[in-house]
Amino acid sequence: MRISTKMIIGYVLLIVLPFLLFTVFVYMQLYDKLLTQYQLSNQQNIEQLAGNLDSTLGKIESLQSIYQNNAALIDYLRDEYTDDRDLIYFYLREISPAISFATLAEPSVQSLTIYPKSQKRLLTVTGFRPFYNIYDKLSRDEINALRPSQGLWKKSVSAKEISLTYYQKIYNDTFTRDLGIIELSVEPKLLGDFMQNIRDVHRDNAILLMDKQGNSVDTPFQSNIPQSQISNIMADIHSGASKSFLAWHDQLLVNSVSIPRLGLTVIEINKQNVLFEFLRVKQLWVAGGFLLLGLLSVSYYLIVSSLTKRIVMLSRHMRKVGQDSLGKHFAGHTGRDEIGFLITSYNAMITRIDELVYRVQKVELLKKEADFKMLQAQIQPHFLYNTLETMRMLARSNQGRVVAEMAFSLGNLLRYSLSKNTDTILKEELEQIRSYMSIHQIRMKDLIFDLDVEESVLTVSCPRFILQPLVENSMIHGLSRKRGVKRIGVSIKKEVDRMMIEVEDNGAGIEPDKLVVLKRILNGDIGDGVIETQGTGIGLSNVAERVRAYFGPNSEINIINTPGKGTRCTLKLTMKENGHAQADDRGR
Repeated sequence: MRISTKMIIGYVLLIVLPFLLFTVFVYMQLYDKLLTQYQLSNQQNIEQLAGNLDSTLGKIESLQSIYQNNAALIDYLRDEYTDDRDLIYFYLREISPAISFATLAEPSVQSLTIYPKSQKRLLTVTGFRPFYNIYDKLSRDEINALRPSQGLWKKSVSAKEISLTYYQKIYNDTFTRDLGIIELSVEPKLLGDFMQNIRDVHRDNAILLMDKQGNSVDTPFQSNIPQSQISNIMADIHSGASKSFLAWHDQLLVNSVSIPRLGLTVIEINKQNVLFEFLRVKQLWVAGGFLLLGLLSVSYYLIVSSLTKRIVMLSRHMRKVGQDSLGKHFAGHTGRDEIGFLITSYNAMITRIDELVYRVQKVELLKKEADFKMLQAQIQPHFLYNTLETMRMLARSNQGRVVAEMAFSLGNLLRYSLSKNTDTILKEELEQIRSYMSIHQIRMKDLIFDLDVEESVLTVSCPRFILQPLVENSMIHGLSRKRGVKRIGVSIKKEVDRMMIEVEDNGAGIEPDKLVVLKRILNGDIGDGVIETQGTGIGLSNVAERVRAYFGPNSEINIINTPGKGTRCTLKLTMKENGHAQADDRGR
């Protein structure tokens, strides 16, 4: 199956089919989910508005305590002011400001009126009315029902608004006798604003008020719902049904909340078809979704074709490439994307392979020639050893003892230098140093070489050429400018967990600028091409790197220089961190 066919099938299975199933599922579930979500959010909204209204009504009721605790007002109602001047004085100073405070403390209070039960004076001033006027507003049963902790809310409905009035008795200090009745008239917009806020959420809803007996209370908000349905809904709510439910074959959404202070239940009714009118265009949304899916499918096919076409052509070209046609590149369109990079890399790869195939044949010829030259190079050291041994034997036969020793030492140096072993033991390193120093002692009669080595360290394994560069450094940088007796001392001692190798000379020392560079080389801050020992060509930095690799990272080289007195080079080798730093048992 072609890759383009696989991608199209994958698109259908992974994109188109899940999209169709999801669309059907959403189409079936969206209606019920939105209905449930609306009922919940609308119930929360109406309960929140009712809570705000109840809080305002509670504030209005709490104003009665202000006048109950006003001593001047209580004294007036008990008729304790015998002098009219005292009465006028306390009225202006304490009673009148208290009456005015009601509208300031709660803006929804329209007016405050006090009906004194026995007082006959000041009944014409603002805030007071004769007690007999209260019977025009309250019945005797309603007046008798008033208690110290229980007032009465009265409501009156006109064509445009609903007015609320709160009544409560005022008692003497011991609450044994009522002195009058206080009336708090509330702005009609308080309840009107509450109902309007409910209407603002859904413009076409119906808002009903029901009293404790289950009877409908007239409101300015007209409803176009049949009265029979309204009666059934109010009966269900009065019987204790759920606050939020569906009615009339699930065509009406009902939400309700009670206002205990007013003895009312607020009912909001929404028509389901009006609320979800936007779902009528859901078919258009589905059609738009299918159209979008079609456009995406066409776009996907074009993109897939542009990708798979180059991959298929490259695959065909790769099938044709063989050993005799490596030079043929893919000549199709490459592009600047990942596939283009793949094609470019493929062309570069077959070019490289063609070059390598050509070179392999040439390398085989050169290898044979190199093998022949290597055989010649292996013969030359043996010829050199034999020549030096012949020179030594001739020198001894002619009584040339010094020449014989020099040839013997040189032969040992060359044999050790040309050895193919990568590591050795300290004993062989010391033998190589002795040969090296014996040659220099023949040249320099005033050269003294001291060697102080513990027997236990002679068989310790170590890399080759870790001592000669240190001694050679002392010869070149220390003793080359020294006049008089020259001395080089080598000391090797074993401590608890390390081995200390010291090479000390009494030469002129290392120049300060060179010493700084040398220490930076040993620390790895700069390259080792600045200072190198002559002769062997192995620098001190090379020694430091090899002992760290062999004995562990804690091994190091330290240089202590005293200008005019000499130099001490200390090599510290850690013996426990590396398995190489153990006594060798090769029996050398």
